[in-house]
Amino acid sequence: MNSPTAWVAAAVVLALGLTLTAAAAIWQQRQASAEVRSLQERQTERLQADVVKRLTTPVYGLKGARGVLAAMEGHFNRRAFDAYVESRDLPREFPGVPGFGFIERVQRTDLPAFVARHQRERSVEFRVHGSGTDPTLYVITQISPFPPNFAAWGLDEGADPVRRQAIEQAIDTGEPTLSSPVHLVQDPAQGPGFLLLVPVYRQGHDPDTPARRRASLQGLLLAPLVASELLRGVAEPAASLLDVKLAARMPGGDFAPLLASHNGVLLSPAGAQDYALADAPTAETTRFTVNGREFQLETALTRAAVVRLLGLSGIGLGLGGALLSLLLAATVYLLAAGRARAEQMARDMTADLTRLATVASHTTNAVMITDPAHRIVWVNAGFTRMTGYTPAEAQQRLPGELLHSELTDANTVHGMREAMAVGLGCDVELVQRAKDGHDYWADIEIQPLHAPDGELSGFVVIESDISTRKQLQALADEARESLQDLYDNAPCAYYALDGDGCFLQINALGLRWLGCKADELIGRASPRDFFSAEGRALFDEAFPRFKREGRVKGLEFDLTGRDGRTRRVSLSATAIYDADGHYLRSRSVMFDITETHRIRQQLQQLTLDQEAMLESDLVGIAKMRDLHITWRNQALERMFGYAEGELLGQTALQLHVDAATYEALGAAALPQMHAGGRFRTQLQMRRKDGALIWVDLAGVELTAATQERGGESMWMMVDITQSKAHEARLEQAALHDALTGLPNRLLLADRLRQAIAGAERSGHVFALAYLDLNGFKQVNDHHGHDAGDEVLQAVATRLQAGLRASDTVARLGGDEFVVLLTPAQGPADAEPVLSRLLDALTQPITLSSGIDVAVGSSLGLAHYPPDGRSPDALMRHADEAMYANKRAGRSRALQR
Repeated sequence: MNSPTAWVAAAVVLALGLTLTAAAAIWQQRQASAEVRSLQERQTERLQADVVKRLTTPVYGLKGARGVLAAMEGHFNRRAFDAYVESRDLPREFPGVPGFGFIERVQRTDLPAFVARHQRERSVEFRVHGSGTDPTLYVITQISPFPPNFAAWGLDEGADPVRRQAIEQAIDTGEPTLSSPVHLVQDPAQGPGFLLLVPVYRQGHDPDTPARRRASLQGLLLAPLVASELLRGVAEPAASLLDVKLAARMPGGDFAPLLASHNGVLLSPAGAQDYALADAPTAETTRFTVNGREFQLETALTRAAVVRLLGLSGIGLGLGGALLSLLLAATVYLLAAGRARAEQMARDMTADLTRLATVASHTTNAVMITDPAHRIVWVNAGFTRMTGYTPAEAQQRLPGELLHSELTDANTVHGMREAMAVGLGCDVELVQRAKDGHDYWADIEIQPLHAPDGELSGFVVIESDISTRKQLQALADEARESLQDLYDNAPCAYYALDGDGCFLQINALGLRWLGCKADELIGRASPRDFFSAEGRALFDEAFPRFKREGRVKGLEFDLTGRDGRTRRVSLSATAIYDADGHYLRSRSVMFDITETHRIRQQLQQLTLDQEAMLESDLVGIAKMRDLHITWRNQALERMFGYAEGELLGQTALQLHVDAATYEALGAAALPQMHAGGRFRTQLQMRRKDGALIWVDLAGVELTAATQERGGESMWMMVDITQSKAHEARLEQAALHDALTGLPNRLLLADRLRQAIAGAERSGHVFALAYLDLNGFKQVNDHHGHDAGDEVLQAVATRLQAGLRASDTVARLGGDEFVVLLTPAQGPADAEPVLSRLLDALTQPITLSSGIDVAVGSSLGLAHYPPDGRSPDALMRHADEAMYANKRAGRSRALQR
């Protein structure tokens, strides 16, 4: 027992085992690190995909709003905008979006008129707030739902440089654009948020350059995004594995944090600002762009994940290898020390082995015999054919040491060893590895061998190669799983019905449509239970016929699931019969055609609408080819006074005022129409009787089926002659005094602003005179208000007669008049002109009653720029000078 050879052999085995164990532990550690890195990359990609999806989904809602705007010919009103927003389930479809809005561009000089227009059209409460100093404002004029977004109504988004940069980027690119992180007025927490902008261009325009896009801009659709709500829960699926920090790039180049989580806990905005992941050993940084905005996603394994996935990697293998090495060393020592005993045992077993070898040598299976310590003492030729190991290579080797691989199931091996440890046999299936490195499945039967005295003398092991059977079984399982997956996840509902119309089978998509579980439907319910009343009647009529004829196709139903959602479906089915022709079951398939049905209805309605529009009595329509009319409606002939069919084949020249107007129209319209745009203008055209009418004209080139321009165009014309006349009357009434016909205060203010602008450019001066009639009250008191009106009309006529065409005389009200002398009238130049006017006013006025009356005038004078540089300052100075002269009795004084 104290043989030196045994100790040396044991030491060599122990050293070799420990070396192999250390190498295996290092390899396993590296494999674990690679797997963890792959897992981290997959989780990071999922996070990125989830963030991108949440940031891009609201674009579809804004594009839908753009379609509504186009259908309304570019004019939103609050009712229509609210109706569209209410039709969308914002919390469910677009989480984090408190509402939709519309931004209009306005120049600061046009702001008063812009506010007044919106107060007339929408609400007297409308006002612009939050405005900066930029000459161009971008004002939110529509916002819905209104109560939670009231603070944003009328807000100038262009006042903030970050918001303005996003607005200008969206306009110039024509693409949906995300702003850098901003604070939203709708967010009480004032956390980070975004503005999602979709530009809208005027109908008929298809701008292809930034300059054209800016010129044809109609406005921008707006969706504020509250980051805390939009990104809620995005990091939760990976919280146990990853620390996360998501940030967005600011215009200055820095990244502003949006959210951060550490050890599964979501950090506050202040904590996210100071949180750094770049120094973590497993940190990874990913950058991606969404709607023109760059984002940075940083991830790193949490401390718990590092400990769980990497901390113990290789320890188990190292401990197990060390223990196995000790066991092997002990076994070698015992074998070497007990060699004599083993030789004796081998001689005792020779007789049994000889008998077993005779049988085993002639079988095709692999047979091996082991001693009680499980070491191989004999193998047959079948073993060599199956494993590739010769008898010499197998001698005194453990089967597991020789044949097992990393694919060998450890639990099965453990069960085998426990059975053999108590001297029992077993029958298992196990993956083994041959000498050439290929793995195979083996059916292993183990039976114990006993010496004549009943003591265990070893085991006989018989292996059968069942790899082919296992491969066929795996292929069958894979095919079955693939078919089941195809059945459950096909883009349609598959099901089977029995003779009573009840479900026998239904796939996963069908269950989702109906909102039920399989056990709630199978043998208990019918598709009929989910149809509308009209659908149930159709099913009751079609199902008996289907069982007789064996086929049905293209039946349409309205299907309502238990969740209340209704979809339009198309049903087709074939019947399965037994050998006697009796109905067994159906093979039914149901497609969701909700969108197709909706589009089909829209197309039908569009066809009816088009027919109604083409034969409209209000709009004249003509189709032209090679400048000749090939089709027209009756409204066009009535508009221009032609008989039915008289315009067919004629050129459009005869509808225009002259050839020059016709050619100018073609030069302006054809390039825009050839480029695929729509052309629209207002111009005068000529009727058959020669009368001129005003026409609102719109044209578009028609596209052939080959998508090439076919040389045809469609023109629509509306007679707006009365509208033009009405506009002229309204303009006259708005800008002129009703009694005298002189410009009123509004028109005077406009011309005074123009005079100031011209004087600033040229460096000249001009004069402004304020006149008040003397004696006018006595005329009213003695002769009546009609006589006073005649006096005012006569004064207006005399003032106009004494001025040049470039000068302006206006009536402010009562007996007050203002004279604006332009251009470039100095103080010395104004006095002769005003003296002539005052002389003319002192001449007697003969009333319609034949009575002569006389009035005078007090006058105050102001010059630009000495007396003021604004309209209000000049008017105030002239008014004060006039009253000073009146009080001093200087009715004709021209002093300033």
